[in-house]
Amino acid sequence: MKVKWVFSIAVAGLLAIVQAQGQMPACATKCLGSYLANSTCSATDFACICADVTLMNGVQDCVLGSCTIKQSLTAKNETSTLCGDPIRDRTTVTPVITGVSGGLAIIAVFLRLWDQYNNLQIGDMTAVASLVLALPMGGLEFASTLLSESYAQVYNTIDPMLIGKIVSHLGFGKDIWTLPFNNITKIIQYTWLTEIFYMAAMGFTKITILCLYLKVFPSKPFRTTCFVTIGVCIIFALVFSLGTVFHCWPVSYGWTEWSGETQGYCINFNAFAWAHAIVNIILDLFVIFLPIPQLLRLALGTRRKVHVILMFSVGFFITIVSVIRLSSLVQFARSNNATYDNVPTAYWSVLEAFVSIICTCMPAVRSILRRVFPTCFGSSNDPNSYEDRNYRISSSRNLTGTGITKTVQHTVSILPKSGDSDVIELMDNEENERHNNGRENGW
Repeated sequence: MKVKWVFSIAVAGLLAIVQAQGQMPACATKCLGSYLANSTCSATDFACICADVTLMNGVQDCVLGSCTIKQSLTAKNETSTLCGDPIRDRTTVTPVITGVSGGLAIIAVFLRLWDQYNNLQIGDMTAVASLVLALPMGGLEFASTLLSESYAQVYNTIDPMLIGKIVSHLGFGKDIWTLPFNNITKIIQYTWLTEIFYMAAMGFTKITILCLYLKVFPSKPFRTTCFVTIGVCIIFALVFSLGTVFHCWPVSYGWTEWSGETQGYCINFNAFAWAHAIVNIILDLFVIFLPIPQLLRLALGTRRKVHVILMFSVGFFITIVSVIRLSSLVQFARSNNATYDNVPTAYWSVLEAFVSIICTCMPAVRSILRRVFPTCFGSSNDPNSYEDRNYRISSSRNLTGTGITKTVQHTVSILPKSGDSDVIELMDNEENERHNNGRENGW
């Protein structure tokens, strides 16, 4: 009895120290005391207490059952500090991926517009629309991570008057219990916005590729299939974008639900995200394989055929990124630590969007590289090449009885087709004449 009484005094002293050192909620302190009383660890042996998995799990379950969400996060933060848990930080990953992939996407779209500046068409506009939708998504991810404390110090040294007012130290990439509650709300709200832009951008990138097909292939049945697929992509983008906007009601409940202090209703967004990912991959594969029957009917030189295959196969990389992103959705579904565990989902989504944009601009990039580096990217040895060539054909004949020889020299120039520098014309010989007489323009 005396030992138990002494132990109770020690536990009470420990709890008093814990409350005095930090902001441990009373409900969490009560849980710690009840489980510590049945533990083999000394009340003053912090190392033993922190290493006792059974004890800590019991305290955690008790806290989750008797404290509010905010109190539980505060208790977790205080316990982690007391036990000296390492501070985890992923805030550098997303900015690097966003900056590099976003920068390359901007360059790719710029090169596309430069290549087509005198002949802009619908496909070029949808490429710009894809970038316009993807940039805010990347920017929000950038803000959620770069506006953490370490980066804030750097930015404040640049312009403390301006940027110091903007920086909110959000901390996307850190454990949720280490962040101020207001930051958690902002991060979830920014994530909601990025999901809307992501859903829309993925639809527009597919439309851009389909516009390229319409510009290249003359077959009427094929073009009809492209138009139908464009309609499906528009519906796909609208349904999932609007579904993301209104997946909670009221809408604001989407970023306030975590606190447990507001009322509302949300659909199972994890199932919704999986549905989008699966439909997105199916559409990607359909768009990639759509031109294959047309390509198989072409009669091209070996070098040119390799270029064509590479150009149309680059879309497989988009699908690979989409499949990898699926693995991050598994963690997305299971996580109670959204600001840390959801980082892979965020940067894979950003990467998928920007890589898709880059792929849609590959023909234009190839066209420019072909002009700058004709030896590497040209087709000088290909009989189907569109490169500049001059052929001189001379013929001579004697004028009978005059002693005069007449020489005639003809120069034949083969030049690139103006306005189509970003496209390799892949016309079926059977439909060449019909295509030239009645081709639909504007795509």
